[in-house]
Amino acid sequence: MNATYAPLRSLKSRTLMGLLLLGLAMVLVLGGWHLRRELNLQAEQAEASQQLLPLLYAEPLSRAMASSQTSAAQRLLEAMVSRHELQSAELRGRDGLRLLSGPDALPGQDSPHSEFALRLPGDSEEIGRVRVIAPELSAWGQLGKPSMQHWLLQLLALALALGLGAAMLVDRLLLRHLRRMASDMERFDPSRPPSEFSWFDDGLPARTPAELQQINRAMAHVHQSVDQQLQRKQREMRDLSAQVAQQARALHEAQAALDIKQRELAQLARHDKLTGLANRREFDDALRREFKRAQRQQSRLALAVLDLDHLKAYNELHGHDAGDELLRRFARLLGERFKRDTDLVARLGGEEFGALLPGFDADSAQGLLESLREEWRRLSLPHGASPVDAVVTVSIGLAAYSPAQPYLSPLALMQAADEALYIAKHAGRDRLSLAA
Repeated sequence: MNATYAPLRSLKSRTLMGLLLLGLAMVLVLGGWHLRRELNLQAEQAEASQQLLPLLYAEPLSRAMASSQTSAAQRLLEAMVSRHELQSAELRGRDGLRLLSGPDALPGQDSPHSEFALRLPGDSEEIGRVRVIAPELSAWGQLGKPSMQHWLLQLLALALALGLGAAMLVDRLLLRHLRRMASDMERFDPSRPPSEFSWFDDGLPARTPAELQQINRAMAHVHQSVDQQLQRKQREMRDLSAQVAQQARALHEAQAALDIKQRELAQLARHDKLTGLANRREFDDALRREFKRAQRQQSRLALAVLDLDHLKAYNELHGHDAGDELLRRFARLLGERFKRDTDLVARLGGEEFGALLPGFDADSAQGLLESLREEWRRLSLPHGASPVDAVVTVSIGLAAYSPAQPYLSPLALMQAADEALYIAKHAGRDRLSLAA
């Protein structure tokens, strides 16, 4: 048998051990009863033997003492001790004679013993007394006898035979069925059909104990219940998996929509919604960044502020939608003319725009911006409400940072460009003014 049946093998061993212990207990009980019986019988025999001692030895001992035959009296004592299996014997004469017989010394006066008087026939006067002590009857002494050992061995053999027979019977009627069930339980798999397991067989032997048949039915019921629960759990898991997949798709879609919204919000946070250009916040951050770089590298940086002339009157005449379209068109022109990665154009608010041109000094930036102003004018977009011109024009204020003309801060550079724009506006518009 392999390790699979270790519990059953243990059960078989325990059953056998229990039956053997029961047999040993039976041997002990019967042996104790028999030993007690032997001890009682030995005690009765010893008592009867001691009662015969005066009849057998009183007269011979009396004659030997009367005739002063001490050696004869000693031999009689020794014969009495050996023939009757006494522990010892003591003879005390009237004249102080004392004879002992036996391997052990006599106990004191309080030890269990028996005595008888010595008298000559026809004389009532004692001439001495004999005290005898019979051997103590002990269980160990009785067990040492061959007859008792032989009887106990026969009883032990009978108990072993009965225990082995009972163990074989228990194994045949109970344990082999349990081994079969244990083997099936080792292969138990709720996902397999019940018919694959032998405990569902209807053909159990009729002599199979009713308890095992009940266990058989209970195991079948457990398997069927587990099978039903498994199928229900599998259905629930499939439904749950479908729900999880659906929720995952919905979550993915929601995350994608959230990412789009976040990008849109980021775009709105940094770009103007109407024109798509950078807004004032992005422009201010870029101005601070480029100004520090120009200071650190002793390079050039041009800043232009552009403002469409008389846009408020244009909106009042043509409507705000037309005004918004005009702003988008001007933003597209800025984007087409300032294409470098370092260039940044932004809508600063209303009709005002800003252009940040790293690396440009005042002269180069002025030429580029004048070209832009002329190109915008050549579009000849009719204004209709301008008091100075028939077409839409743009005014520009320009300030430039350079080692020869440094500014203290980004704000100072921006204020210089705003002041230049203010001068361009009051000088008649449609022109570029350079900060001093």
